[in-house]
Amino acid sequence: MLSGITLFIIAACYLVTLGLEIARIFVRARTRAVFSLGFAVLGLITHTLYLIGEQRGLIESGPISSWHQWCLMAAWVLVSLYVIAAFAQPGTSLGLFLLPLVLLLVGVAYLLDRVAPFATTTSTETWGVIHGTALLAGTVVVMLGFVTGIMYLIQSYRLKHKMLSNEGFKLPSLEWLEITNRRALIVSTGLLAGGLFAGILLKINHNSFPWTDPVIWSSAILFLWLVASMIFELAYRPARRGQKVAYLTLANFAFLAFVLGLVLFGPSQHARNTPSSVEGTPAAENSEPATTDRSVAR
Repeated sequence: MLSGITLFIIAACYLVTLGLEIARIFVRARTRAVFSLGFAVLGLITHTLYLIGEQRGLIESGPISSWHQWCLMAAWVLVSLYVIAAFAQPGTSLGLFLLPLVLLLVGVAYLLDRVAPFATTTSTETWGVIHGTALLAGTVVVMLGFVTGIMYLIQSYRLKHKMLSNEGFKLPSLEWLEITNRRALIVSTGLLAGGLFAGILLKINHNSFPWTDPVIWSSAILFLWLVASMIFELAYRPARRGQKVAYLTLANFAFLAFVLGLVLFGPSQHARNTPSSVEGTPAAENSEPATTDRSVAR
Protein backbone atom coordinates (compact mmCIF):
# COMPACT_ATOMS: atom_id res chain seq x y z
CA MET A 1 0.00 0.00 0.00
CA LEU A 2 2.90 2.34 0.75
CA SER A 3 4.91 1.51 -2.38
CA GLY A 4 3.40 4.37 -4.42
CA ILE A 5 3.71 7.00 -1.71
CA THR A 6 6.73 9.21 -2.31
CA LEU A 7 7.97 12.58 -1.21
CA PHE A 8 7.11 13.88 -4.67
CA ILE A 9 3.42 13.07 -4.21
CA ILE A 10 3.41 14.67 -0.76
CA ALA A 11 5.13 17.82 -2.04
CA ALA A 12 2.81 17.95 -5.07
CA CYS A 13 -0.28 17.95 -2.84
CA TYR A 14 1.09 20.79 -0.74
CA LEU A 15 2.21 22.71 -3.84
CA VAL A 16 -1.27 22.48 -5.37
CA THR A 17 -2.73 23.62 -2.04
CA LEU A 18 -0.43 26.65 -2.04
CA GLY A 19 -1.38 27.44 -5.65
CA LEU A 20 -5.07 27.34 -4.78
CA GLU A 21 -4.45 29.56 -1.75
CA ILE A 22 -2.75 32.10 -4.01
CA ALA A 23 -5.64 31.87 -6.51
CA ARG A 24 -8.11 32.73 -3.74
CA ILE A 25 -6.59 36.21 -3.56
CA PHE A 26 -7.61 37.01 -7.11
CA VAL A 27 -10.70 34.85 -7.65
CA ARG A 28 -13.50 34.71 -5.10
CA ALA A 29 -14.88 31.18 -5.10
CA ARG A 30 -15.75 28.97 -2.16
CA THR A 31 -14.95 25.88 -4.21
CA ARG A 32 -11.31 26.94 -4.28
CA ALA A 33 -11.20 26.90 -0.49
CA VAL A 34 -12.76 23.43 -0.48
CA PHE A 35 -10.28 22.12 -3.05
CA SER A 36 -7.28 23.65 -1.26
CA LEU A 37 -8.34 22.05 2.01
CA GLY A 38 -8.99 18.76 0.21
CA PHE A 39 -5.50 18.65 -1.29
CA ALA A 40 -4.02 19.57 2.10
CA VAL A 41 -5.86 16.69 3.77
CA LEU A 42 -4.79 14.32 0.97
CA GLY A 43 -1.18 15.40 1.42
CA LEU A 44 -1.46 15.01 5.18
CA ILE A 45 -2.81 11.47 4.82
CA THR A 46 0.00 10.39 2.48
CA HIS A 47 2.48 12.19 4.72
CA THR A 48 1.18 10.27 7.73
CA LEU A 49 1.39 6.92 5.93
CA TYR A 50 4.95 7.70 4.85
CA LEU A 51 5.98 8.41 8.45
CA ILE A 52 4.22 5.27 9.67
CA GLY A 53 6.24 3.26 7.15
CA GLU A 54 9.45 4.79 8.45
CA GLN A 55 8.50 4.20 12.08
CA ARG A 56 8.51 0.43 11.66
CA GLY A 57 11.70 0.33 13.73
CA LEU A 58 10.50 2.75 16.39
CA ILE A 59 11.47 0.60 19.37
CA GLU A 60 14.99 -0.05 18.11
CA SER A 61 15.83 3.35 16.59
CA GLY A 62 13.91 5.81 18.77
CA PRO A 63 11.01 8.17 17.94
CA ILE A 64 13.24 10.47 15.82
CA SER A 65 15.85 8.31 14.11
CA SER A 66 17.28 10.61 11.38
CA TRP A 67 17.39 14.20 10.11
CA HIS A 68 15.24 13.06 7.18
CA GLN A 69 12.54 11.96 9.58
CA TRP A 70 13.02 15.03 11.82
CA CYS A 71 12.29 17.41 8.92
CA LEU A 72 9.26 15.41 7.81
CA MET A 73 7.82 15.35 11.32
CA ALA A 74 8.22 19.13 11.64
CA ALA A 75 6.46 19.56 8.28
CA TRP A 76 3.69 17.19 9.42
CA VAL A 77 3.00 19.28 12.52
CA LEU A 78 2.83 22.50 10.48
CA VAL A 79 0.41 20.97 7.96
CA SER A 80 -1.75 19.62 10.78
CA LEU A 81 -1.96 23.10 12.28
CA TYR A 82 -2.87 24.53 8.87
CA VAL A 83 -5.69 21.99 8.41
CA ILE A 84 -7.03 22.71 11.91
CA ALA A 85 -6.92 26.46 11.27
CA ALA A 86 -8.60 26.01 7.87
CA PHE A 87 -11.53 24.24 9.54
CA ALA A 88 -11.72 26.73 12.42
CA GLN A 89 -11.25 29.91 10.35
CA PRO A 90 -11.80 29.00 6.68
CA GLY A 91 -11.39 32.57 5.42
CA THR A 92 -7.92 33.15 6.87
CA SER A 93 -4.96 33.08 4.46
CA LEU A 94 -2.69 31.16 6.83
CA GLY A 95 -1.67 28.70 4.13
CA LEU A 96 0.13 31.41 2.16
CA PHE A 97 2.65 31.66 4.98
CA LEU A 98 2.78 28.12 6.43
CA LEU A 99 2.90 26.05 3.23
CA PRO A 100 6.18 27.53 1.89
CA LEU A 101 7.86 26.46 5.14
CA VAL A 102 6.30 23.00 4.79
CA LEU A 103 7.61 22.66 1.23
CA LEU A 104 11.03 23.83 2.39
CA LEU A 105 11.14 21.15 5.09
CA VAL A 106 10.02 18.44 2.65
CA GLY A 107 12.72 19.57 0.22
CA VAL A 108 15.39 19.41 2.92
CA ALA A 109 14.10 15.97 3.94
CA TYR A 110 14.55 14.82 0.33
CA LEU A 111 18.15 16.08 0.30
CA LEU A 112 18.83 14.22 3.56
CA ASP A 113 17.22 10.97 2.41
CA ARG A 114 20.62 9.28 2.04
CA VAL A 115 22.08 10.49 5.32
CA ALA A 116 22.62 7.72 7.85
CA PRO A 117 20.29 7.56 10.88
CA PHE A 118 21.31 8.66 14.34
CA ALA A 119 23.21 6.16 16.47
CA THR A 120 20.81 3.88 18.32
CA THR A 121 22.87 4.29 21.50
CA THR A 122 21.97 8.01 21.64
CA SER A 123 18.59 8.28 19.89
CA THR A 124 16.95 5.82 22.31
CA GLU A 125 18.42 7.31 25.50
CA THR A 126 16.20 9.50 27.65
CA TRP A 127 18.30 12.61 27.11
CA GLY A 128 18.49 11.85 23.40
CA VAL A 129 14.71 11.59 23.11
CA ILE A 130 14.24 14.82 25.10
CA HIS A 131 16.89 16.55 22.99
CA GLY A 132 15.29 15.62 19.65
CA THR A 133 11.68 16.13 20.71
CA ALA A 134 12.27 19.50 22.41
CA LEU A 135 14.25 20.84 19.45
CA LEU A 136 11.55 19.62 17.07
CA ALA A 137 8.77 21.29 19.07
CA GLY A 138 10.82 24.44 19.58
CA THR A 139 11.58 24.67 15.86
CA VAL A 140 7.89 24.37 14.99
CA VAL A 141 6.97 27.08 17.50
CA VAL A 142 9.72 29.37 16.15
CA MET A 143 8.32 28.86 12.65
CA LEU A 144 4.83 29.68 13.90
CA GLY A 145 6.21 32.80 15.55
CA PHE A 146 7.91 33.72 12.27
CA VAL A 147 4.64 33.27 10.36
CA THR A 148 2.54 35.26 12.83
CA GLY A 149 5.25 37.94 12.95
CA ILE A 150 5.14 38.36 9.16
CA MET A 151 1.33 38.39 9.28
CA TYR A 152 1.38 41.04 12.02
CA LEU A 153 3.66 43.34 10.03
CA ILE A 154 1.55 42.92 6.87
CA GLN A 155 -1.74 43.44 8.70
CA SER A 156 -0.35 46.50 10.48
CA TYR A 157 0.73 47.97 7.15
CA ARG A 158 -2.66 47.22 5.58
CA LEU A 159 -4.52 48.91 8.43
CA LYS A 160 -2.23 51.93 8.33
CA HIS A 161 -2.72 52.39 4.59
CA LYS A 162 -6.39 51.26 4.55
CA MET A 163 -5.77 48.31 2.24
CA LEU A 164 -8.35 45.86 3.65
CA SER A 165 -10.67 45.80 0.65
CA ASN A 166 -9.41 42.47 -0.74
CA GLU A 167 -11.73 39.85 0.76
CA GLY A 168 -9.67 37.01 -0.69
CA PHE A 169 -6.74 37.90 1.56
CA LYS A 170 -7.81 37.84 5.19
CA LEU A 171 -5.54 37.87 8.22
CA PRO A 172 -6.35 37.53 11.94
CA SER A 173 -6.72 40.64 14.08
CA LEU A 174 -3.66 42.50 15.31
CA GLU A 175 -4.58 41.64 18.90
CA TRP A 176 -4.64 37.90 18.19
CA LEU A 177 -1.39 38.06 16.23
CA GLU A 178 0.30 40.06 18.99
CA ILE A 179 -0.70 37.59 21.69
CA THR A 180 0.34 34.62 19.53
CA ASN A 181 3.71 36.26 18.80
CA ARG A 182 4.44 36.80 22.47
CA ARG A 183 3.45 33.26 23.42
CA ALA A 184 5.55 31.82 20.59
CA LEU A 185 8.54 33.81 21.83
CA ILE A 186 8.20 32.49 25.38
CA VAL A 187 7.35 28.87 24.52
CA SER A 188 10.03 28.51 21.83
CA THR A 189 12.70 29.89 24.16
CA GLY A 190 11.82 27.33 26.83
CA LEU A 191 11.68 24.41 24.39
CA LEU A 192 14.91 25.23 22.57
CA ALA A 193 16.75 25.90 25.83
CA GLY A 194 15.57 22.54 27.17
CA GLY A 195 16.60 20.79 23.97
CA LEU A 196 20.06 22.38 24.00
CA PHE A 197 20.68 21.46 27.66
CA ALA A 198 19.50 17.89 27.02
CA GLY A 199 21.97 17.67 24.13
CA ILE A 200 24.79 18.92 26.38
CA LEU A 201 23.97 16.31 29.02
CA LEU A 202 23.83 13.64 26.31
CA LYS A 203 27.30 14.62 25.08
CA ILE A 204 28.68 14.68 28.62
CA ASN A 205 27.30 11.20 29.31
CA HIS A 206 29.19 9.92 26.27
CA ASN A 207 32.36 11.89 27.12
CA SER A 208 32.11 13.64 23.77
CA PHE A 209 31.84 17.41 23.80
CA PRO A 210 33.86 18.97 20.93
CA TRP A 211 33.92 22.70 21.65
CA THR A 212 35.45 23.37 18.22
CA ASP A 213 32.36 21.95 16.50
CA PRO A 214 30.57 24.89 14.76
CA VAL A 215 27.21 23.50 15.91
CA ILE A 216 28.28 23.63 19.56
CA TRP A 217 29.32 27.27 19.62
CA SER A 218 26.53 28.39 17.26
CA SER A 219 23.98 26.66 19.51
CA ALA A 220 25.50 28.48 22.48
CA ILE A 221 25.08 31.77 20.62
CA LEU A 222 21.48 30.84 19.84
CA PHE A 223 20.82 30.09 23.50
CA LEU A 224 22.37 33.39 24.63
CA TRP A 225 20.27 35.24 22.06
CA LEU A 226 17.08 33.54 23.28
CA VAL A 227 17.85 34.42 26.89
CA ALA A 228 18.68 38.03 25.95
CA SER A 229 15.50 38.41 23.92
CA MET A 230 13.43 37.00 26.78
CA ILE A 231 15.01 39.37 29.32
CA PHE A 232 14.50 42.28 26.93
CA GLU A 233 10.86 41.31 26.37
CA LEU A 234 10.17 40.96 30.09
CA ALA A 235 12.12 43.99 31.31
CA TYR A 236 11.25 46.47 28.55
CA ARG A 237 7.48 46.87 28.68
CA PRO A 238 7.07 48.44 25.19
CA ALA A 239 8.70 45.33 23.70
CA ARG A 240 5.67 43.30 24.77
CA ARG A 241 3.45 44.99 22.23
CA GLY A 242 3.27 45.75 18.56
CA GLN A 243 5.98 45.35 16.00
CA LYS A 244 8.78 44.85 18.51
CA VAL A 245 7.52 41.37 19.41
CA ALA A 246 7.17 40.54 15.72
CA TYR A 247 10.76 41.59 15.05
CA LEU A 248 11.98 39.44 17.95
CA THR A 249 10.24 36.35 16.56
CA LEU A 250 11.70 37.07 13.11
CA ALA A 251 15.18 37.33 14.64
CA ASN A 252 14.66 34.05 16.49
CA PHE A 253 13.81 32.36 13.20
CA ALA A 254 16.92 33.81 11.52
CA PHE A 255 19.20 32.54 14.31
CA LEU A 256 17.54 29.11 14.31
CA ALA A 257 17.80 28.82 10.51
CA PHE A 258 21.52 29.61 10.75
CA VAL A 259 22.12 26.90 13.36
CA LEU A 260 20.05 24.31 11.50
CA GLY A 261 21.93 25.15 8.32
CA LEU A 262 25.22 24.36 10.08
CA VAL A 263 23.80 21.13 11.48
CA LEU A 264 22.36 19.86 8.21
CA PHE A 265 24.76 21.12 5.56
CA GLY A 266 27.81 22.53 7.33
CA PRO A 267 31.19 20.92 8.00
CA SER A 268 30.03 19.58 11.36
CA GLN A 269 29.15 15.92 11.74
CA HIS A 270 26.94 16.71 14.75
CA ALA A 271 24.28 14.03 15.23
CA ARG A 272 25.32 12.29 12.01
CA ASN A 273 26.73 8.79 11.85
CA THR A 274 28.25 6.60 9.23
CA PRO A 275 26.90 3.08 8.87
CA SER A 276 29.98 1.85 10.69
CA SER A 277 29.14 3.82 13.81
CA VAL A 278 25.60 2.57 13.74
CA GLU A 279 26.54 -1.05 13.30
CA GLY A 280 29.54 -0.92 15.60
CA THR A 281 32.19 -1.59 12.92
CA PRO A 282 35.31 0.56 12.60
CA ALA A 283 34.95 3.42 10.14
CA ALA A 284 38.03 2.37 8.21
CA GLU A 285 36.45 -0.94 7.30
CA ASN A 286 33.40 0.64 5.74
CA SER A 287 33.90 3.87 3.84
CA GLU A 288 30.88 3.64 1.55
CA PRO A 289 28.48 6.63 1.50
CA ALA A 290 25.89 6.51 4.24
CA THR A 291 22.50 5.33 3.09
CA THR A 292 19.27 4.41 4.71
CA ASP A 293 16.68 1.89 3.66
CA ARG A 294 13.56 3.70 2.37
CA SER A 295 12.17 0.76 0.42
CA VAL A 296 9.04 0.53 2.54
CA ALA A 297 8.18 4.16 1.88
CA ARG A 298 8.84 4.12 -1.86
